[in-house]
Amino acid sequence: MFVAATCVGSASAQTLTGSRSIGPGPIEARFGAFSHGVGGDEQGSVDLNAEVVFSRLWTWSPTWNWLIPRPHLGAMVNTANKTSYVYAGGLWSYDITPKFFVEGFFGGAIHNGSLEGDATHSALGCRGQYHVGGSMGYHITQPLSVMFTFDHISNGNGVMLSNCDKNNGLNEYGLRLAWEFN
Repeated sequence: MFVAATCVGSASAQTLTGSRSIGPGPIEARFGAFSHGVGGDEQGSVDLNAEVVFSRLWTWSPTWNWLIPRPHLGAMVNTANKTSYVYAGGLWSYDITPKFFVEGFFGGAIHNGSLEGDATHSALGCRGQYHVGGSMGYHITQPLSVMFTFDHISNGNGVMLSNCDKNNGLNEYGLRLAWEFN
């Protein structure tokens, strides 16, 4: 799809992709529930998620706008007194068809969890974390979408520059609803 969208003119690209890919993108409010700490010491509880996604700060061309991130900020609040966090960063959206889309995101997060860990809390090493993940979604109607999201926080020790001794990270998997405001 990417090759097809980039090899044809902008009028054709608008036919192949939707508003998330070609324009500034809508402002969105997103809400959902996630399985918390999958595969780690904190697994077995639920996170509630709220997020705001903003329009692109600038646009380029209909064919290439999907390369310009939309700012987003949000919170994951754990319902069992385990790690919660707030995050902000960039989100890249690409409509595969007018109904199906994919997204990737990268940014930072600050958590209230354990730095050293114990039997029921992951050792996250530092307060500041990298925040990465992605979504696959479906536009139900013009303003309403549903998406499956993978969300990960980690200090990047061993992968990126970090002086934190511990790096268990947290993996979250969940479903969200998004409402677009144009």
